[in-house]
Amino acid sequence: MPFFSASYPAISPPNLPPKEHDYIIIGAGTAGCVLASTLSSDPNSTVLLLEKGHERDNLLSRNPLLSQNFEFPWLQSICRLSEPVLGARQQRAKMWAAEAMGGTSRINGSLWTRGIPAGYDSWAQEFGLTEWSWEKVEPFFDKIEENIPRKEPVEVLGMVSYVDKTAEAIGLSVEEDLNSPRAKAQACFKMHQTVDEKGKKASQNRVWLDAKTVEERPNLTIATGYAATRLEMSSAGARVDGVWARDAAGKHPGLKLLKAKREVIVCSGVIGTPQLLMMSGIGPRDHLGVFNIPIISDLKQVGRNLTDHVSFPIMSEIPRNHTLHLLQNPFILIWQLLKWLVWGKGLLGASSTPRTIFVQSTAIEDSSMSVLDQNPDTGNSTMNAHDTANIPNIEVMITPVNTFLEAVIPNKSLTSWYATLVQPFSRGQVQLSASAPGKDGDEPTLQIIYPMLTDERDRAVMRKAIRFSMRLADEFAKQYPHSAALSFAPGMDLEYLDSAIEAKSDKPNAKKGGAATGVPDVAHPHTQMSSSSTQQGIQDEQHRIKSWKTVTDQEIDEYADRVWASALHATSTCRMSLSPEDGVVDQQLRVHGFENLRIADASVFPMIPSAHTMAPTVMVGRRVGEMILQDAGRV
Repeated sequence: MPFFSASYPAISPPNLPPKEHDYIIIGAGTAGCVLASTLSSDPNSTVLLLEKGHERDNLLSRNPLLSQNFEFPWLQSICRLSEPVLGARQQRAKMWAAEAMGGTSRINGSLWTRGIPAGYDSWAQEFGLTEWSWEKVEPFFDKIEENIPRKEPVEVLGMVSYVDKTAEAIGLSVEEDLNSPRAKAQACFKMHQTVDEKGKKASQNRVWLDAKTVEERPNLTIATGYAATRLEMSSAGARVDGVWARDAAGKHPGLKLLKAKREVIVCSGVIGTPQLLMMSGIGPRDHLGVFNIPIISDLKQVGRNLTDHVSFPIMSEIPRNHTLHLLQNPFILIWQLLKWLVWGKGLLGASSTPRTIFVQSTAIEDSSMSVLDQNPDTGNSTMNAHDTANIPNIEVMITPVNTFLEAVIPNKSLTSWYATLVQPFSRGQVQLSASAPGKDGDEPTLQIIYPMLTDERDRAVMRKAIRFSMRLADEFAKQYPHSAALSFAPGMDLEYLDSAIEAKSDKPNAKKGGAATGVPDVAHPHTQMSSSSTQQGIQDEQHRIKSWKTVTDQEIDEYADRVWASALHATSTCRMSLSPEDGVVDQQLRVHGFENLRIADASVFPMIPSAHTMAPTVMVGRRVGEMILQDAGRV
């Protein structure tokens, strides 16, 4: 294997024996790994973990920065495209994930954020899900974090200290521990990154299911390269007897039935989980009828309520040695690579986002775009992390590199104020495609209806988030001792922006038909090294941009509709609820109406957290594992 991938104790097609297991887990992703580790801790239970991808953990996938390059080979990343988004220039959202042991934790930004306590209390208060209040989930975060390495980067770029000064100048403190329940609801936070003491990325497969752990647990079987196609139901229809699976690579035809004695737990992700349920006859009757799928359970919310964090990059031009663009210099790149390989340190030993700002839009004063510490309407503190009124609905990630997914900008070194909506009202949907149903044993074609500002309340918050980011850029330019001109923001020359986007889309090596058409520079700045030859129609010149005070709502909308991107935090397509009319699983994460079928991944969130979703997803996996063991009398 490339980059010295080590051997791993897993079974690949067609070698999995037809043995019955107590538990079958479908998907070895962010939640599936911790769930398999938890269940297999009981030596008297047998566990089968099915994964469509493979382990194949190599130097590239272990590097915190380079592993964020979704289009690098050997990362097992996939890109699903949404349907064209109405009102957003018919662009398609790119829904990146990884089909591999560890799932998307293999390619994400390694950022560990729980979300504030009030976010979980809102699940209890708004949805009646009292078993998922902060009081209930905090102990599981604590247990998990005994195993999860979390640290702030030792080496940061010179611009970061001026970001801290910028935050303080507009009313935000700089918090050391964003995961402390005592931290403020709104602040500039130093990021916790899941990177170990050797500078290696601690993806969830490496944390919970390393080769040594798997070898020491004979009751745990890991089968990689197997794709689950549908669930096998009992004659009564209220129980799942097993899972039908096939060789994901198609080298060995035919389906294999894998039997489960106790429970089946689906951990296939926000897209894959509702897909598997619908293929098994669990979903909206009127939709499944199009495919002549026998209806087992008419659960109308399967695939619905798709929610995601949507981002809009604002960028300033600063000196190259204060950005990740300095890695475009091959000598610096080689030196940083050596530092990482030998000492586990340097720029390659950390994520691309050293700071982030969480803020509630109602606490941003309109005329100054500064943050108030008291709500002007209620007089209550805006900083209390246990007050649901203070749940942040805006995040601004500070990422010292070009973050355009759809534009390459040559000869510019940029830092980004990555404005993101983290409590959107807009909802989308995942459904089977009526135009191109899959063949027998194959996955059907999917349609993803992406929730891009379909609710006008989101557009209002988006405008404020972008103005606030421009305000940050303006204040940063005052605090920073070097030039920091705002280069990409609303009010700029849209012809210039469009030409950059068009040039990126027309690159000769761009992938078409289901994969991203360009490389997201946020994770891999080295991709710009040879980009200038593709930019002949773009003039590298400074363009006049209006300030946050003078830019119009229309100019913000025109800019946002061009540069928006998924933050890759999709949730809620099989959301938790008290009744089958409102959701898909109950508080024990059992699918409504089934005795032994559960779901454990981000699809069960009743609403999206104001956090990067890795930590909450791991919490769900660990918690449902202990629920299952408790139900079986094992704890």
